[in-house]
Amino acid sequence: MQVVVVKDITASQANQEGMRITESVRRKQNQTLVQLARSKTFQQGPLNAVLQEITEAAAQTLSVARVSVWLYNQDGSAIECIDLYDVSQQIHSSGQSLLKESYPIYFQTLEEERSIAVYDAINDKRTQELSATYLSVAGVVSLLDAPIWVGGRLVGVVFHEHCGELRQWTVDEENFAGSIADFVSLAMETRERNIAQEALRKSEAQFRAIFELSSIGIGLVDMKAQIVDANPALCQMLGYQREELCGNRFTDYISQQRGDVERYKQLMTEICIDAQQHHEKPHLEIERAFLHRDGRLVWTRLSVSVIPGSYGEPEYFLAIIDDITDRKQTEMKLRASQAAAEAGSRAKSEFLATMSHELRTPLNAIMGLSQLLQQEIVGSLNEKQQEYISCIYSSGEHLLALINDILDLSKVEAGKEELFLIPLLVIDVCNDVLLTVRDRAISKGLKLTQEIDPEASICIADDRRIKQMLLNLLTNAIKFTSVGEVSLTVKRVPEGINFIISDTGIGIDSNQFPLLFEPFKQLDSRLNRQYEGTGLGLALTRKLARLHGGDVTVKSTLGVGSQFTLFLPDQEI
Repeated sequence: MQVVVVKDITASQANQEGMRITESVRRKQNQTLVQLARSKTFQQGPLNAVLQEITEAAAQTLSVARVSVWLYNQDGSAIECIDLYDVSQQIHSSGQSLLKESYPIYFQTLEEERSIAVYDAINDKRTQELSATYLSVAGVVSLLDAPIWVGGRLVGVVFHEHCGELRQWTVDEENFAGSIADFVSLAMETRERNIAQEALRKSEAQFRAIFELSSIGIGLVDMKAQIVDANPALCQMLGYQREELCGNRFTDYISQQRGDVERYKQLMTEICIDAQQHHEKPHLEIERAFLHRDGRLVWTRLSVSVIPGSYGEPEYFLAIIDDITDRKQTEMKLRASQAAAEAGSRAKSEFLATMSHELRTPLNAIMGLSQLLQQEIVGSLNEKQQEYISCIYSSGEHLLALINDILDLSKVEAGKEELFLIPLLVIDVCNDVLLTVRDRAISKGLKLTQEIDPEASICIADDRRIKQMLLNLLTNAIKFTSVGEVSLTVKRVPEGINFIISDTGIGIDSNQFPLLFEPFKQLDSRLNRQYEGTGLGLALTRKLARLHGGDVTVKSTLGVGSQFTLFLPDQEI
């Protein structure tokens, strides 16, 4: 009897068929990934073209209705659709966005899980928030989402959307979705790297253009002070070829001055501190003479900065050398001229300041003898002789006043004038000067007034000099006023006292203001050419005011009148 064994292999065949299908799916997924990796678009194309290629390949491989790439906006408040591929219509679209605050559970899941494989997207708590506004609208029933990470930072997500019957995602499909997200991440990193490289290329090209075409000398120096590169302007400035400069010490071409070694050591110390603590970049800016090949000196403004390396460590010095030889020579000439002028001015002032006795002695004799003749002590004079003697005496008075002004001005300019500051009653000072000029004002029919602020009762000044300043200003006001009035007003101001002399005289053109306080200058106007004077009074008044720490200022309108203000500051004795 023969026994026949019959074995049911249906399950085994089913398993083998399932394995063949799984292997076929894996092979298809791997082929897709290899094709993407080898794609020229992926390697060289713009990001939008790369994303379109990725979404199409993922949709075909996973047999889903739609694949889309979403990226976080700048402030991370939402994800925005950069590319969505619809298989049935075979079109790409973009622009939709999902706010983070509207879907908190989904966004939290996105940050926590490697992938979101959802069988029933409408009812799953992870994606349920999306059902009304997104899933139901598009007919999506199952969802496979893979987060996109770049540099350890979540930047977006890839949606794989299935429509029709519910779909159970396999482990292989989840892994494939993660790989697709990795490809998107890689594409973004490649794009950022290409942008950075292109920017670097442009920056290097711009720097090279500036380096070569700049009219200012530029040198690249290593940390051992050896010249690495020099632009044409620097080569021309020093008279060398680039090959002759490179490799030599930069400091060999600088005319050293005392303290330069200390400055160099200080700069190196600052560089070391900066490398450790990331403080403000060390910088050195000085004026130095460089040695030209022919032996002459080239004056420059030298600016030295530090160029860091890849890891922030100091790698090179950047030396900017601006040729200022012409300017330096002009400065030296001006300085020499100014010194000569100042020496001459001092010599003149010192000479005049020492001439007081020699000038006044003969003049006093002339005036004294004139007075004796006027008194007829040595005999009587006829009418004509009296007229001549009076003319001699008045001319002597005028000349004495002129000499006194010149000597006072010279003493101030020579620095030999000393003030004796004391507290003075303002009312007494004003009364004294007004009494002196009252007769002149009355003789011209002018009204002479004064007004004193009760708070300005005391001023600190040199008694003789303050009266001299006020007399000069009042005398000028009366001289240039033919009708109207002259007033003296005293006011307390925050830091001192103002003595204001106003008149209704001929006034002054504002264009002539710069000449007012210049010695021996008179305003070139037909209105004042008829008035006598040397122009010393206002010049001396301003110098005496500034010697007190104050000043004299003017306001005037031609044909209306003038206002001169003498300001004296509060002082401690």
